Order: sequence, then C-alpha cells, then structure tokens
Amino acid sequence: MILFSNRRLLLGVLFFLFFHSKAKGQDQYFRFSVQEKGLYLFSKDHLSILGGSDFSNVAFYGFPGSLPQKLDSSAFSLHQIPALETEEGLLVYLEGANQMVDSLGELSYRHHHFTDELSYLIGFEEKPTRISAQTPDNSSSTASTMYKWEALKIEAINLLNSGRTWYSDPIRAGGSRSFGFDLQSESSAPWKIQGVLMGASTSGGSFDIFEKENQIHTVEIASIPETTYGLKGVSKHFKVEFSPEGKSMSSLRLAYQSSSSGSSGYLDYLMVGMPVEAVNPPSGIYFLRQNHSTVHPSSQQFMWDISDFFRPIRIEHTGNPIEISASKIALFTEKDIRKIENITPVNSSLRQSSAWPELLIVSPKSLANAAEKLSLHKLSQGIYTEWVALENIYEEFGYGNPDLIAIRNFLAWHFHQGKTLKNVLLLGKGTFDYKGKLGGRPNLLPIYTSRNSLNPLTTFSSDDFFGLLDLGQGEWQEDREGDEVLQIGVGRLPVITSQEADVVVKKIIDYESGFSGIQWKKNFTLMADDADNNIHVRDAESHSQYSLEKAPDFTQNKLYLDLFEQIAEEGSQSSPDAKEALKKTLDKGTLFLNYIGHGNETTLTAEQVFRVEDLQDWPAQRHLPLWITATCEFGRHDSPFIRSAAEELLTIPDKGAIGLLTTGRPVFSSVNFALNQAFIQTVFEKENGAFQDLGSIFLKTKNRSLNGPFNRNFSLLGDPSMRLAAPNYEVRLISLNDPEEMELESLSGNQIVQYEADIWDPIANQSVENFDGEVTVQLWDRLKTSRTLGDESSPIEFSEEKTLLFQGEAKVENGKIHGRLRVPSQISTDLERGSLRFFAIDSLRERDAAGSSKPLLGGEAIPESFDDVGPKISLFMENKEVVPLSTFKSRLIPTEITFFDSSGIDVSGLDPEKILSLQLNSNPEINLNQLFKAKKGDFIEGIVKLKLEDLVEGKNQIRIQAYDLAGNRNILELEFILEGTDRLRILSHKTFPNPASSESHFEIRHNRAGENLMMRLEVFNLEGKILYSESLRLVEAGAVIGDLSWIFLQNQTKYPAKGTYIYKLALQSEVDQTMDIASGQIVIE
Repeated sequence: MILFSNRRLLLGVLFFLFFHSKAKGQDQYFRFSVQEKGLYLFSKDHLSILGGSDFSNVAFYGFPGSLPQKLDSSAFSLHQIPALETEEGLLVYLEGANQMVDSLGELSYRHHHFTDELSYLIGFEEKPTRISAQTPDNSSSTASTMYKWEALKIEAINLLNSGRTWYSDPIRAGGSRSFGFDLQSESSAPWKIQGVLMGASTSGGSFDIFEKENQIHTVEIASIPETTYGLKGVSKHFKVEFSPEGKSMSSLRLAYQSSSSGSSGYLDYLMVGMPVEAVNPPSGIYFLRQNHSTVHPSSQQFMWDISDFFRPIRIEHTGNPIEISASKIALFTEKDIRKIENITPVNSSLRQSSAWPELLIVSPKSLANAAEKLSLHKLSQGIYTEWVALENIYEEFGYGNPDLIAIRNFLAWHFHQGKTLKNVLLLGKGTFDYKGKLGGRPNLLPIYTSRNSLNPLTTFSSDDFFGLLDLGQGEWQEDREGDEVLQIGVGRLPVITSQEADVVVKKIIDYESGFSGIQWKKNFTLMADDADNNIHVRDAESHSQYSLEKAPDFTQNKLYLDLFEQIAEEGSQSSPDAKEALKKTLDKGTLFLNYIGHGNETTLTAEQVFRVEDLQDWPAQRHLPLWITATCEFGRHDSPFIRSAAEELLTIPDKGAIGLLTTGRPVFSSVNFALNQAFIQTVFEKENGAFQDLGSIFLKTKNRSLNGPFNRNFSLLGDPSMRLAAPNYEVRLISLNDPEEMELESLSGNQIVQYEADIWDPIANQSVENFDGEVTVQLWDRLKTSRTLGDESSPIEFSEEKTLLFQGEAKVENGKIHGRLRVPSQISTDLERGSLRFFAIDSLRERDAAGSSKPLLGGEAIPESFDDVGPKISLFMENKEVVPLSTFKSRLIPTEITFFDSSGIDVSGLDPEKILSLQLNSNPEINLNQLFKAKKGDFIEGIVKLKLEDLVEGKNQIRIQAYDLAGNRNILELEFILEGTDRLRILSHKTFPNPASSESHFEIRHNRAGENLMMRLEVFNLEGKILYSESLRLVEAGAVIGDLSWIFLQNQTKYPAKGTYIYKLALQSEVDQTMDIASGQIVIE
C-alpha cells in the first residue's frame, strides 16, 4: 500500500513537472488599455515593442465592454478587430468599458461591472483583418439629425450589499441633486433623456427632473412594503424629449419627493442625447435613427461606419452630402486620433496546453504557493490537477480585463476541448464590490452576482455560474424559466491571505492523508432549531428516515434544540446544555453536521448554540466535519465588511470545518428543505464503491433542487475534488451462533452470541487477509421513541437509536474477527431489527474497515445461570491503582476503571435503576454506559476511560456503581486528595536538545490540564537582552505542553553566538488568573 502510494506520488509529480514546463512556442501578445471610445493609432514607434518591422502581420483583439454571459463557441477564440493600415500606422476604432448599445433601434446603456477602463490585445496574424472601404452615393436629401449621447453612472451605494447594480448617494425626500453635462447644439430638434431611477419609500415617491429651472418630466415610483424581507427599492426606466433654453445644457437636477420620513431616491444611470444636424458636424460618435440617412461631412473629416464593432467600414467621400445606412458613425480628423500607450507583453501559454486535468485550481498569483502545494497533493492522490493563475486567465480569455466571464470562458474551453474537466476550485475570496469602491476585504477572485440588487430574497452571489459550461448556457435569467444545470462541480475557499490559504490547504491534506479513527466516518449529526411549529425537527426527521433506508450502516446523532433545557435571560433564551452537546459531538467527530433552522452571518439559533466567537475556545479537533447549514446568511462569504461564520470555520487552524454547503442570503425553509433533501439523497450515493467527491455531490444537489434564484445562494465552500472520509474496507458478518455453534435466527435476552466476521474489499470482491489490529463491536437495540420538551412548540416524538446493549473490543488477525457478547435480559421479546456494528483499525498499515448488519432482536429470553456476586471494580488514576487517600496534583486526572464479572456488565440502561455510573463528591451522577468497552473479544471484563474534572483542593470522594447482567450490584467508594491545585503550578520543565546547535524544544508539565492557558517564552542572553519571545493561547491545554520551539534563525538575521542563554517560561490560567514562572539554561554550541 505504501509502495503504491509513493509510486502514485511520483507519477503525479512527473505529470505536474511535464505539463508545467511547456511554455515554449507560445503565441506572443501585448496588452494596452483605453478609457474612452474613439480612433486609436498604432504607430511605427510601437513596432519595436512588438519586435517587428512592419504592420502587415499586426492584429488587434478585444471585445467592446463586458464579455457576453451567454456562452457560444466564439468565446474559445480571440475576437479580431479590423484595423486600417495608413502611412502613419494602424488605425483602429475601440470602445471604452461602458457601452451604449443600439439594438433594433432601441438605445440602452450597458455598464461594465468589473473595470472602468478596457484592455485590448495586440498580436500577429498571417493575414490580419483590415477595414474595407465603401463609397456611398451622393444625396440631395435634407441632412439628417444625428444624436450624440453621453451617459452618467455613479457607483456609490449597493443598497443590499448584494447584486451588481449600484446607485448614487441617496437624495433624501424633499432634497435634490444636480448632475453636470456640458452640451451645446445648433440643432432645433428635441433633446432626449432616458435612464433608470430608484426610490425606497413605503408610501411611494416621485422624481422631478429639471433642466435649469424648467421641470421637464416627473417619474412616479411605486411604494415598497414595510417588511423585513420585502422589496427594498423600486426602479423605473423613463424616456423623455425636451428642448433646453439656448440649445445648451450644463446640468440636470433630480428632486425627490415622498411623504415617508427616511425615504430616499437614487440615480442608477442617465443618458442624454444631444441632436446634431449632419451638416459639417463636429468630430464625434453619432447615432442615426433612419434606415437611410443623409450626412454632409466636411472634406477634412474621415467617416467610419461603426454600427458593427467587428465590421467597421471606411466611408469614402469628397465633402458632399452622402446617403448611408449606418446606425452609428465616427467622424474625426487627424487631430482627434488618440495614440495607443503603455503596451506591455502578456503571458500567453494557456491555449498551448495539452494537459486536460479533471481538477482546475484557479487563484491569484499571490496565493500561488498554497495552490501549487495543493495541486501536487492532488496529483499524489491520483487526481490530474492543474493550477492556473487568475491573471493569466484575464490576459488570455479576457483580453487583459478583470472580467468574471473570462474565467467561465476559460473553464468552458477546458471542458469542451479536453472533455475531462470535472471540478474547479476557486482559491481566494470574492466580493460583490468588484471595483473596491467600499474598501474592506479584497476581491481576490470575483464571484457572480445577480442582476437584482433590491429584493433580499432573490438577490444572490453564486459560483454556480462557473459550472454553466454547455453552449447556450450562461444567460441565467433570474426566474424558474432561467434555471440552468451545472456541468461540473464548483467549490471555493474564500481565503484572503497566503497564511489563510496555507491553513486550509493543510487541513485538506491532513484530512485526505491522515489516519485518525474510524467511528466518526460512519456517523453524522442532524441539528434542528426549535419553534416554528416544529418545522425544523420535522424536516430533520424526514432526512433521518430517508437515511435510515439508504444508509443503515450510519449512526445518526440527533441534536434537536428542544431536547435540551433552555434558560430565560432578560428577554432571550440560552441553552448551555445544547451548546455543550454540540461541542462534544464535534470533539468526538462526525462525518457531517446538518443544521436546519434560524441563523445569521455569525450565529446558529436564537439561543446562540453556536457563535463564531466560540471557535476561539474550541480545542483542536482530530476529525473535521462537513457542515451543511440550511439557514440564513451563515455562509455570506462575499462581503468586504464582515467575515461570516462559514469563512471562520474554514480558515481557523486545526478545528472548525473541512468544508461547508451553506447559504449566503436569507432563504425560505421550503427551499432549504428541498436542497437539503437533494443533498441527503446524493451524499450516500457511491461511485465505484466509494463516496462521490464533494463537487459531484454539490452538482447533483443543486441540479435536483432548481428553484429560480432561491437556491442559487447555496455555495460549496470547500475542495470539490475531496471525498468525504470513508473506511478503506468493509467488515462482513459471517455468522452469529450460540455457544453450541448453532446459527441464531434472533438475539434474545441473556443469549450468549458468538460472532464471526472478516475484512472485505468490495471493489476486489474478496477478503483482505493482511489486516491485523483491533475491532470495536457494538450491538444497538431497536429504535426508541424520544420526545422533545415543548419549550416553544408542542412536544414532538421521534425515533432514534439510543440504547447500546453491548460494546467491546476484539482482535483482528489475518483479516478474521471472532468474539463473544451477551444480550441483556431486559430487551423486549417483540421481534424487531437492531444494529450490530464493527469498526476495525490496522494501525500498523494505517487502514480501517467498518460494517453493520440488522439482526432480529427479541423472542423468549434464555434462562439465567445462577450468579449472586456483583462486578469487581478497580480504579486507576494517572496510571496507578488508587488506594484510600492517594494524592494527586492536577485538577484533570486521566482515569481508568476496570470491571470483571462472569455474567458481563450491564450497560444497556433498559432498567433505569441499574446504571453504570460515577459520582464525584456531591455532584450529579455521570452515566458511564456508553463509555464502557468489554475487552479481549469477550464480555466478562471491560474498562471505562475518562478524565475526571470538577475536582476540588483537598479531599474528594468518588463513588462507582456497576451491575452485572444477572442484576447484581457492586459499589466502589474511595477518598483521594488533591494537593497544590488551588493555583496554577509548573510541575516540571525541560528543553531539548541541550546543548543545541539550531533549535530548542520545550516541554512543560503543569497541574491545570483542560483549562485555557496563556503561555509566554522569553530567551535572554547573560546581559539580560531578550533575543526571542513568543506568546501562545492554549485551549483546553493538555497536562504536558510540547508544541513550543525556538528556532535560532526565527525572526533573526544571524545565529546567536555560542554560549549560555537563559529561558523563562510563564503560564497563566484564564480561569482564576493564577500563574507560575520557571526558568533554565540553554547551551548553544
């Protein structure tokens, strides 16, 4: 297995090196940018930059404005722009970032959401496209009226901090604001104004539009509802014609009126069309409305028909009136021509790649180290992976523009050309603030945002857009008719810094490469809010029932809030018990945590069962779950202002989540249910005997729950190529027999059961013999009914697996499992299915296996053999047997309790009076039933391991009670003493190696294990100068602290000199603020 892994790693590394070294023979392109539309000259002076000597092969490439959302095959190649070759160089007409588009005679404004200047490329073609000429007929008709349009767009406010539509600063009710235009015309034709205005008022409002002091139009705006999730503004498009005084206009004034206090009006955009008679008109860009227009340019003017950006026509004329059919023309003289400036070479290797990976990682170059590290890891896992820099995508597929559509086009090119692309991972945070208008956290890798920015329930940000890769997809209208299906899995890790990227990549690598336990891989947790007529519990139970049928080998852990006591405090409620249950669940490990209920960006449930601040007090977790949060806004990862709980769960080191399927906006419970149902139906489906990767799960989940814009804000925050942790093999039950080797049809009370099983490879369809280790065996009783407390809704009953009849350990030798268990006598005689589960680990080979079956439980009980002696109980603390008045020095003591009884220990709890329990002092009893494990493949002896806490300085009393399966009881009572625990103490400390040459490591033993501690290390020379210091916060610190080192070159430019140094260690408890200090010497040689 290890040899295979190393071989796979080698092949992956070779693949990576081969395909990342192919940059030869690539096409060469150069980039430049423009801010305004117009005619641009590429002069002879520019040829030296390109390394050429003439213009014959020079070509221009680009697209006017933002790239089209709707995907077609033309997106896979560069769009060439025709140029005119002159003696001075190449002339080319170029548009700026924002467009005024003439479609079927209707003029509209198209804003570029990603940039304020537009970049184009220059390259080489064997036969570049050149502009054709046309000589129209002279005309005797009256010269036409043309229109020169100017647009005004102000991006100051995004009302909901969502969507792509931005507005001006607010115009308060009763106020007005002027917007400058410097326009002068000789024409008597009417001027035109059109635009979009938005009002936010519960009583409605209106805009009066003034030119100078003349009111030229009123725009009525409908009211908005006075509700939390109602529409927050109403926008309205308007058109009006007017004639300004003096045929000139310096400004327009918008006055907003509304009777509602606090209401405001906003400008989306304005367009002003100034009439110009087509007789010796000044230079400019003009729109014509007639099918045939008469234009009389001056003899010094050049005229181009630019109706079609990619097919401009040079119109030849002699200065006489001519008849043309153009809808848009450019008139210019030599002095109007702008020069192309700041030409720079661009990377152009992407299209030359012949590597077709199944996983693409896209990130900005600032996160390259983490991206490449993850890419190499994925290759070692057998997943062909390639990392691509975002900047390179922009250059090759966006003509150098930071256009989100370019990313989609690049992915679609890979998808169609290679036909292997399965998942894309976006590494880097994206925000709705594409241009960084608002400051705050950066938009490193953009996220798609909705057109709608006014409806809280239908505005969204979504990476799903990057998975809409089929030709014809991408328009993605925001209604059910506009739904489109994902073609690949898409996930994002919304990190901001290289340090955060390193954290999440390490978590992924550890998750996929580490070996840590088995039971958590076959366990998932359903967490449900209370209130709302129990809708959240009912939804969770629906998912539970489906899972019982489709994944009976999984244990379900139910954390329903209404199962836990709630405490009323100053108008709110809290549930410390539910909070602690969640923490313990995560400490123990669960494959995924599925939450249904209320929440926001930082919190789950009104009772704050989880708050993002809680993360700081969680200890490191060995098993990171996938979180599914069917709630509002918990995963709002596109804000430059706040860091959502989902982001914090991902980026916090050594704990939190391995990934999340989460929501970024307010959502309906019905939509939550449909999407969560699709997830549950998908997550247990297997692919070649293994779990699907998260990308496939996400793709199917989204495609099976399409609902217009309502499910688009559900995101996969995680690595889409990662598979949920699963055992390497299965455990196959071979037989259940009685002591006489007779096969048992059912397991009845007092029955001694001999079980036999083996390790099974379902893919190879054969037993696995080279598997040696330990197996945990659990027998669970039939499902039992539980009932909620009815705190905010009526009590509700549900079924759960909560009675553990037996738990024990046995050996696995050569892939074979043998052992015995005994069924408690109190089980029901009714025949129903229980669960027999096996969890096996081969620690040496780092492999595991799990399996389960559903044996019948019940029937007539076996007569009991005579036994009137209770269990033998022995207590061990800190690895030594406890005798009366034993002394200990720590408040948290590792403890083992051993039991022996020929009838076996009763841990079922079927008789509530017979509980395996422990009591400290006068504290409530601790139920030990599910902590007990029988040993040696039998049921007659076993052990409980736990850590004793809540101890007090001085004498402590412990009382342990146990029953055997014959009903006999025994009690062990002892007193022991805690000494010196009234304050924090360092019990011992050392540094090693000592003497040292490059680094020193420190180990500290103390008496406050389990508490949160502050630790500080300082290193001094003999003159008292501090050479090194470090402070750490230790959450639930272990009894021995060993993760502290001084690397001599750390934060220094040279090694410390040889000699003796003094170190000082300080520990302080956050519980009572007591502290202790220890010091010693380090010798550097």
